[in-house]
Amino acid sequence: MPKIVDHDERRATISSAAADLIAEVGIEATTMKQIGARAGRTTGAVTHYFADKDDVVLAALLLADGSIQRRFTAALTTPPNLVEALLAALPNDAESRRDWRVWRVFSDYATRSESLLMQYRASSASWLDTATEMVAYHAGCSADEARLDAEMLVAVVDAIGDEASVDPDSWPPERQRELLEHCFAKIGRVA
Repeated sequence: MPKIVDHDERRATISSAAADLIAEVGIEATTMKQIGARAGRTTGAVTHYFADKDDVVLAALLLADGSIQRRFTAALTTPPNLVEALLAALPNDAESRRDWRVWRVFSDYATRSESLLMQYRASSASWLDTATEMVAYHAGCSADEARLDAEMLVAVVDAIGDEASVDPDSWPPERQRELLEHCFAKIGRVA
């Protein structure tokens, strides 16, 4: 009887292994062979599921981005508390730090790959759209009126995420919360 293979599960395992390696050693040091070994697969299995390194890097990015977005969405309450949701998305444990490290590496790598740059722009636009909707909701204004405040908020979240993924001891959740609340106070929006 032929063995039944779950191709989606195999792709997810390889993507997760790639994300782990990218976060640990960087994208340039990560090889297809290392990804295969980390995933418990051969290099041939990796190349069976992914055309090239850019393809597996893109899958690792989508995995990390999806993980961050899931934590953010799961933390949204009714009515939405944007500070709490953003804190859930920021790096506060091993998994979320890995995701942010992958995002940081990806943002640099995207400058050298048109396909990765397209995905980077799409992911960034999705985050900005969500932030715009949340700021507009809390401010009771239109999305057009909230857009600039949302852009500032996304920039602050990116900066906190970068700092906390590199130096978590200096950026514990309490400090992250304090900066987010200060940002909201400055833009006059109640989260």
